[in-house]
Formats: sequence, C-alpha cells, structure tokens
Amino acid sequence: MLANGANAQNNAITQSSGKAAVSMAATNLNIGMDLWNASSAKADATKLRNNQPALGAVNPPTIMGREVALGEQWIQDERDLKRQKRKQSNRESARKSRLRKQAECEELQRKVESLGNESQTLREELQIVLEECKKLTAENNSIKIMSSNNTFAVNSQQEELERLCGPEAIASLE
Repeated sequence: MLANGANAQNNAITQSSGKAAVSMAATNLNIGMDLWNASSAKADATKLRNNQPALGAVNPPTIMGREVALGEQWIQDERDLKRQKRKQSNRESARKSRLRKQAECEELQRKVESLGNESQTLREELQIVLEECKKLTAENNSIKIMSSNNTFAVNSQQEELERLCGPEAIASLE
C-alpha cells in the first residue's frame, strides 16, 4: 500500500485554452484498501522508507489475500443482494396473495348476497304457490260436495220418476 500523499502524482490539474483549472482524481484499483488495512499501510510505508521490516508489524496480506478478502466481501454482498431480492419478491408475492384472497372474499360476499336475495324470492313464490294450493284444495272440496249433492239429487229424482212413470221411462231417457 502506498502512504498518504503517494497518490498525489495521480491527481492532475489540467488547464485547457484559458479555462479554469480542474482537479481530477485518477482511478486507483486500491481505493478503500487503506481503510481496511490502515495499520498495515503505515507499516508498509515504514518498510519502504527504511527498507527494513517494521518491528511489531504484522506481515500485510498478500495481493492474493486481498483478492480473497475482496472476493469474500463480494460474495457476501452478492448473498445480501440475493436475500434482499428474495425478501422483496416474497413481500410482493404475499401482497398479491392478499389481494387475491380479498378479491375472492368480495366475490363470495357478492354470491352470498345474491343467493340470499334468490332465497328470499323463492320463499315468497313458495308462499304464493302454497296459498294458491289451499284455495284450489278448498274449491275442489266444494266441487266434490256439490257433485255428491247433485248425484244425490239426481238419484232422488230418478227414484221419483221411476215411481211415477215406471222403470221404462228412465230407460228411454238414457
């Protein structure tokens, strides 16, 4: 790792055709690495200056180790991203499920109301039919009574006619 200010050569001030100077930072692949390994960066700077190993300093991780750390961090970030996507997907799925259930519940409420209205209408029609049936039964009974009375009257008249005119008079009528 480079010491603070070692990247000064990467910061350039450019001036073009009389316009104001702009400071541009060049990209560095080790951005943020000094934050992860701050103590080892100081040890590296001391090593570079003295060209001797620093006392009490831990050997910094090799470039390969840094790649592994970055890789592990990247894998963890990827897992977190997948977990967040899965959570969001589950939330959306749950929301859709709640909406479907709500729509189904509302549809069932409409069916209950419709069937309740139909049931009430059928009860009213049944009541009307039962009343009509009672009326027809009463009329039928009165007709039966009248018929039996008429039969009795006809029989009485036939007997009277037979007594007065004889049995041949009834045979000639039929």
